[in-house]
Amino acid sequence: MFDDRTQPLNHPRRQRRPLPRKVLWLVVGGCAVLVAALTLSAAKSSDPSAAADTAGRTATMVVDRETGATLVESDSEEQFRSASLVKLLIAVDALTRSKWDPQVSRMLSLSDDKIASTLWSQNGAQTIVTRTAKTMGLKHTEPPAVAGRWGDTLLSAADVVTTYEYILALPQAKRDFLLKALRAVPRVAADGMDQYFGIPRALDAWPWAVKQGWASGQGGTEAHTSGLVGEKDRYIVVVLSNSSQGADLGVAMKAVTSKTEEIARLLEAPSKPKKR
Repeated sequence: MFDDRTQPLNHPRRQRRPLPRKVLWLVVGGCAVLVAALTLSAAKSSDPSAAADTAGRTATMVVDRETGATLVESDSEEQFRSASLVKLLIAVDALTRSKWDPQVSRMLSLSDDKIASTLWSQNGAQTIVTRTAKTMGLKHTEPPAVAGRWGDTLLSAADVVTTYEYILALPQAKRDFLLKALRAVPRVAADGMDQYFGIPRALDAWPWAVKQGWASGQGGTEAHTSGLVGEKDRYIVVVLSNSSQGADLGVAMKAVTSKTEEIARLLEAPSKPKKR
C-alpha cells in the first residue's frame, strides 16, 4: 500500500532560454556532486548491515499456542499504522455478511487494495474497525482519522495476536475460508510488491499462513509481517516496524526479515521439510 498523497505532480513543460556558460558549468559541477552523494547512499542501502538500522520502531510478539507461553514480547502494546494488516479486520467483518465472497479471499492472499477499498466503503468504513475491535476485544486498535484511509488504522502487536486467536476460534467453515487465503499468499502482491519478507522468507521451513503489511508515504514507512507458523498453526508470530518518512521500503522489509530470523531458534523444528 502506497500513500496516494506522496505521488509526484506532473507540471507542464516550459520553454527555457539556454543557460550562460558559467552558470552551465556550475550546474554540471553540482550534478557531479549530487551523483557522488547518491552513489554513496545507494551503496549504503545495499549493505545488508544497513537493514538493521532502518526500522526506527519495532514491536514483536510470539505466542506458543500449544503451551500457552509467550516466547517473545517487545513493545507489544505500542500502536503502529496498520497498512494492509487492517484487511484482516475487513475480512472478518465481511464474513458476517457473506460467507464465500471470493473477493475477500483475493484481498487477503494478494493484498488487493482495490477490493479492500470497495469492502471498506460498502461495509461502513471506520465502523468496521470499531465493530471488530469491540467483538474481538482489541485494546489498542483505533480507526483512521480520515474515513477513506483504511491503512492508517492504528493497532498493536498484541491486538494482531488477538485477531489471529479470534480467527482460529471461528466456526470451521469461516476459519478455513480465511486460513486458506492466508496459506496461499503468492510472492507477488496485486500491486507488484514482493510479499515474501519476514515470515515467508525467514521461517520458510515451517508451514505458515500470513498477512503482510507495507506502506510508504506521509507518516513514515511501515513493514509488517504476521501470521500462524508451524504444524497445526502452533505459533502466532507478529513483527511490526515503522521508520521515518522517506526511508527505503525494501530495506525496511529486509530489517523485518532479519528480526524474524531471530525467532526461528525459539520454534520447534518441523517434523518434515515443507514443500512449497
